[in-house]
Amino acid sequence: MAEYTKIRENLIDKYADIIELEKSYFDEIFQGLIDYASIIKTDFDKVNDLKDFRGRYAPKQRGHKPRGTSLPWGEVGEKVLDAYLYKIITSKFKKHNFIGLPYGHDIRFLANNAFIHLDIKSTGPTDNADEVVASPNQVSGDGFLLDKDGIKNSKVTVKGLRKSMDFQPELPPFYIIDKKVYPTLTFYLKCVYKVIASGNQPLDYLELISVPNGLLMFDTIKIGETKGLFTPGKDIVTSKHKRTRIKLNPLAQVDDWRCRKIIYDDKNNKIDIVNR
Repeated sequence: MAEYTKIRENLIDKYADIIELEKSYFDEIFQGLIDYASIIKTDFDKVNDLKDFRGRYAPKQRGHKPRGTSLPWGEVGEKVLDAYLYKIITSKFKKHNFIGLPYGHDIRFLANNAFIHLDIKSTGPTDNADEVVASPNQVSGDGFLLDKDGIKNSKVTVKGLRKSMDFQPELPPFYIIDKKVYPTLTFYLKCVYKVIASGNQPLDYLELISVPNGLLMFDTIKIGETKGLFTPGKDIVTSKHKRTRIKLNPLAQVDDWRCRKIIYDDKNNKIDIVNR
């Protein structure tokens, strides 16, 4: 506990280094997405050419009273982007170990000086493109305590317009592996698609998102207290494992680089790079 506390206090004293680390990895991953942007779009949209081979057994509509105007497209985005993100990881980061963890984001890897969690969120016209819905095990906490049961994070009160809830972050703010400290960095990649017709659902834009480390969010500069950044998830009543919504416009106001888009301009056959 004493060693853990000393490491934690050192990270708190040098919290600006965590921000620099987040931005550095964000820039590398984003540049990789730019490098592969054209082929990502081609592979994503190619599914429309395969309608004869997947139409009869298309994914079933989910949720309460689905409109039936589009097909569930989550796996299209996840499978295409998973593959290219692994390519980016292996080409951009000399050190990359895919250490096993029982929970976290879609992609989890150990880099030279950070433990990175990266999750893919496919988003259609009926979804909210201005937020990510995060499970407790996709948000790092303040790690205020280490005991026989492991690291413990503080609970966070999340307030919405009508309801509030207690949210329990479950990722640690850092890992200690072979006596070396690796801050936890969490990123989301939004894959936003259009619906021209059911099953004709081309990629519109990608947005890479950097959610601050738990020490930045809930200790030190307390980014988590930014107005409107956190709101309750949709399963606030039904689930014990309550999710939260992280709103992207307030996040982009914290640091404009934390939400950056690659927008596909189909008419002019080019991409545009913009901050949110």
